[in-house]
Amino acid sequence: MLRDYARTTTDRLLLRAVHESDLDAVFTLHSDPATNRYSRRGYMETLDDARRVLGLWLEDWARDGVGYWLVERLDAPGAVVGLSGLRYKELEGQRVLNLAYRFAPETWGSGFATEASRLALSLAARYLPHVPLVAIIHPNNSASIRVAERLGMRLDRHVTEDGIQNRVYVPG
Repeated sequence: MLRDYARTTTDRLLLRAVHESDLDAVFTLHSDPATNRYSRRGYMETLDDARRVLGLWLEDWARDGVGYWLVERLDAPGAVVGLSGLRYKELEGQRVLNLAYRFAPETWGSGFATEASRLALSLAARYLPHVPLVAIIHPNNSASIRVAERLGMRLDRHVTEDGIQNRVYVPG
């Protein structure tokens, strides 16, 4: 496991690997229709859905030493406000690191997604520079597109996943 990646901080945030005890936090974040408006799978409806996803993310950390972080504010420890980080994904036959960020609506506009993602990109460049990095974004998700652009990412191409066309952003 990449020691610097599993638990780290920014000026305002604690970014930490998921734990088995995070089931409720994963469900809360992913069962909110607002936070999942552009998710190709929609919002989660059951704890079993959250358990399955959490299991995949725990496997990512165990197998690859990287994965998605749960994000807490440093001034409110223990309260998960979002998710960010990198996870390996197969895209058009190539293994890539997918940058993701999803935050609770009450934090929107705070810059948390940019702050957490900036650190994820920095760690990827430092530890995994040979792995292509992408952010796959629904074309109508203008807030997510703005985050990618603030990070210096640029639109590279369009892909279709599960019948939905998405934009693929790459580091500029």
